[in-house]
Amino acid sequence: MPSIVAADHVPLYQRIASSFAAQIASGALKVGERLPSERQMAEELGASRMTARQALKLLERRGLVETRTGRGAFVAHPRIEQQLSTLSGFTEEMHRGGRLASSIVLDAGVGAADREAAAALGIAEHAPVHRLVRVRLADAEPVGLERTEIPAALAPKLLEHADFSTDSLYRVLREDYGLYPSEAEQKLWSAHPDAASAASLGISLQSPVLFLTRRTLDATGRPIEYVRAVYRGDCFVMRVNLTLGTDT
Repeated sequence: MPSIVAADHVPLYQRIASSFAAQIASGALKVGERLPSERQMAEELGASRMTARQALKLLERRGLVETRTGRGAFVAHPRIEQQLSTLSGFTEEMHRGGRLASSIVLDAGVGAADREAAAALGIAEHAPVHRLVRVRLADAEPVGLERTEIPAALAPKLLEHADFSTDSLYRVLREDYGLYPSEAEQKLWSAHPDAASAASLGISLQSPVLFLTRRTLDATGRPIEYVRAVYRGDCFVMRVNLTLGTDT
């Protein structure tokens, strides 16, 4: 149990949370380790159970712990930080953060582009596209559900070239087809998942998620990929670098 630094102007629950946060940051409390229960925390720190509960809730809001129903609070994996100013695939993002990337392939085949995908890719509606639907895993934990579509004419037999449960789609596009993702237009918004997405990610219908669409272009400005994805809101932090506008 951490020691609590006295600071009369700071509420006790915040001091308790800060002490646990420091232990997590130092590695004294490791990922997956169980924190004391509300009762244990209250008894050992001389606080009320309400105060202990507030401390745990604060740690949960900060993404440092996760509550498992009937089991207690556990140190959470660090949130995945995605740099929105850099175009990279999921596999590259996970490797950069020291996480092991893998996928569960739910669907892989050639289908007809719907109106949204056709408009994004600059092809006729119902034109053939490679469709790849994957649950994305970080250290074997489901964190996202991605539906990717690529014009079939650009990459013949694409889905036969690799095992996309472990391989990087961007690597295959670059090395096997000479298609180099260069820039992308991306939209993000928060909502609650639909039933199918929630089931794939192992979360409740009330869990916050990030919806994303991404239209990826090559160096000539040609659309080569359209992605529709749902990411767990408790697993990602989106980082954007901003510069001061000239009219400010």
